[in-house]
Amino acid sequence: MALIARKLYLDFETGNPEFSGTLFGVSFTLPDHVYTDAEKEEIKARIEADYAPFNFEFVFDEPTSGDYVTLQYNSNDNPGQGTAGILPNGGILFGSAGEIDFGNDNRSIVAINDANFWTALNFLDPIFGFPPGGIIQLFSGIDVDEDGPGGPDTGVTAEEALSIAIVNQSANTGAHELGHGLGLRHYDAYGPIGGGLPSTGTPEPAAFFPVYAGPQDADETTLHLMASGASSGLSLAGSGGANRFFSERSAIKLAINERGRFVTDEQANSGQAKLKKLQVVNTILEGDNADGRIDVRNIVVEGTIEELGEVDTLTFQGQAGEIFNAEMISNVESSFFADFDGLFGRVILFHKDNKRGTLTEVARNNDEFESFDAFMLDVVLPKTGTYVLQADAPAEVNFDITGDGVPELVPLSLFGEETERDIRLGQYILNAYIVESKPGNGPKKTGGPSK
Repeated sequence: MALIARKLYLDFETGNPEFSGTLFGVSFTLPDHVYTDAEKEEIKARIEADYAPFNFEFVFDEPTSGDYVTLQYNSNDNPGQGTAGILPNGGILFGSAGEIDFGNDNRSIVAINDANFWTALNFLDPIFGFPPGGIIQLFSGIDVDEDGPGGPDTGVTAEEALSIAIVNQSANTGAHELGHGLGLRHYDAYGPIGGGLPSTGTPEPAAFFPVYAGPQDADETTLHLMASGASSGLSLAGSGGANRFFSERSAIKLAINERGRFVTDEQANSGQAKLKKLQVVNTILEGDNADGRIDVRNIVVEGTIEELGEVDTLTFQGQAGEIFNAEMISNVESSFFADFDGLFGRVILFHKDNKRGTLTEVARNNDEFESFDAFMLDVVLPKTGTYVLQADAPAEVNFDITGDGVPELVPLSLFGEETERDIRLGQYILNAYIVESKPGNGPKKTGGPSK
């Protein structure tokens, strides 16, 4: 499953040369941003730097043979792979990936991107009485001064601010959407590992089932490429005013794509499969673990639940204080791949008393905040010894069956035998890892906008 000399094609000329939209009650039709050669090169260099440890080749000319990934820009008018940008419903969507593909089985994905939100903001300045570049400065944090560098202050011109915002957005979103195609999820932005949920308050603990009871101290999350507004409270300044980078979790998954250890559920159930050391390149540019070392033990189980009530197990050794994470990927994979028969999974972690054979529950999760897949986040192992991770498909689902906005635990039997079997039987991918970070002497967190 290694990524060997993968090609990625950056296409800056897709669709019609103009876009329409409405912002703050003002409707408009404007020309798409025309990327200069310098802007294209800067965007390419940024994404190349993000993926430098992971064997990608970035090109401006569409390959004529073989598999390759396409990043489409100016995708605001459905040029073939969907629409991004300022949407007809008034929402903003900077990009969208064709799929979320853990393990990177599909090597010909297409992801769409659009940064003309900043073009529209530039257009709105005189309408709302702002000086040139004023609204871009308001939303991006880029210091705008029409006198330019060397003037009364150190700001840039409105034209330069527009270019900076578009380059930042295009590079960040391109790397983000490519990440989805390689299996990265929004929660892979949460960092540093051990911090739990983002300190922004997004998402809320109640968005998980059961309610997440761990820390909410992941204050580096919005520095990371897989962050988004809805998933982690990322601001517009974090999109158009900053140059983000991959988190520890993202680096782990990208390393799994290249050199991870994949086993079957039969091997895991036998007790012969162990968490093994995974070589992970440190991608942290700013924060607690910048210039440090990330020690990871990992395993990926590819399994199937074939009978109602079936429970698969993974047994491993852990040390008190180590940080354990696990995700049961299934529902999301089945959303994109017709040949992947997904289910609604659950993971439960137990500490095992080897003398008595008894199991004491440590943590569990049925649903993460975006799907019915399970995600066990930053569990601190309480004791040194043997742990058992159970993977199954429960007989109930946490679902808003009445439509009042309040989910409740609903027996799947209520939906009929066929539906219950469809939801509880199928394939899954169990990704489990233990991380021990060795902080370095890198830059402290700032999170401020960049020019």
